[in-house]
Amino acid sequence: MPEVDLFAVQPRIELGDYESAGAFAARHRHLAERVAAMRSSPDVPALAVWPEMVGAFLGLAGAADVVRGCRSTDEAMRRIALRMLPRLAGTAVRHRVLETRRLVLTTLAPTVWAAYHATFSSIARDFGLWVVAGSALLPRNALGDDVPRLRPSDARVFNTSLTFAPDGRCVAATRKVNLVPTQEDVLSLSPGSAGDLSVVETPFGPLGTLVCYDGFVEPHTSSEPGFTACGPVLDALGAVVVAQPSANAWAWDAPWAFNEPGETLLRSDQWFAEGFAAQLRSLRSVRWCVNPQLVGTVLDNVFEAPSLILERSGSDVRVLARAADPRGEDVLHARVRT
Repeated sequence: MPEVDLFAVQPRIELGDYESAGAFAARHRHLAERVAAMRSSPDVPALAVWPEMVGAFLGLAGAADVVRGCRSTDEAMRRIALRMLPRLAGTAVRHRVLETRRLVLTTLAPTVWAAYHATFSSIARDFGLWVVAGSALLPRNALGDDVPRLRPSDARVFNTSLTFAPDGRCVAATRKVNLVPTQEDVLSLSPGSAGDLSVVETPFGPLGTLVCYDGFVEPHTSSEPGFTACGPVLDALGAVVVAQPSANAWAWDAPWAFNEPGETLLRSDQWFAEGFAAQLRSLRSVRWCVNPQLVGTVLDNVFEAPSLILERSGSDVRVLARAADPRGEDVLHARVRT
């Protein structure tokens, strides 16, 4: 039976990681070196999954002098926007959009794409890995996904995850379908379509990606009529391994922000009760989930939660690996037979 090394990469990020494209690349190549050192054998295929939003702050690259002293992302983005007013005006005219967040994100997107794509394409190629590169906030690329530069198709911005083959090619782009209430729905992001979800054929079976909330079995609130549980979509497509890059912006050990009256769930309880672990039990094709978490602080953004590697056997789900510290850097590894 084919084997595969599964890795969940849990970086602890800070503002300095985004000072430049070079700093970002060096930071994540260091983590890739840890992955390489943990591989069972170079003859066994390996999948390494980075967390959601890992590339989201790349718009700050090259602007350390501008954002120094900022206390919030909004303040930093206002300062950056003031420095590039002519470019914002060009984006507004080209894409006929005036909404400030979309203007800023679309204008910064070529810079973000170049650093994000180059970093993870080279990691996949240089270390011989299948890589699901977490995510970044990006519009569709009119030039295609497997190219080093981006030309926005329009000013719709998605929480986008790219997948790279071991030769460095980008073989899939996944756009998050369900936007997290109070977190992403306030960023002027556009939702992806569940009908666009796909799988990539690999030596260890079909691989699919669900960006964080898309792996949940039910919505966080009662006011999300468009919520789609996406696990069954990938299951129907024959996915064997699901990558679920995540970034939890709520305190892991605190009461869940969306508890109904009378409920006392902690966020950590809710993650297992309503997340992919609960959904995985009812699936038929998917056997493994690699769920890395982003941890650390950038400006006013704080992330914490333990990464997981899950396995389904029949209707039972077990944890193959779990990060010991929901706030510390880690790389999880599990070798499985597919």
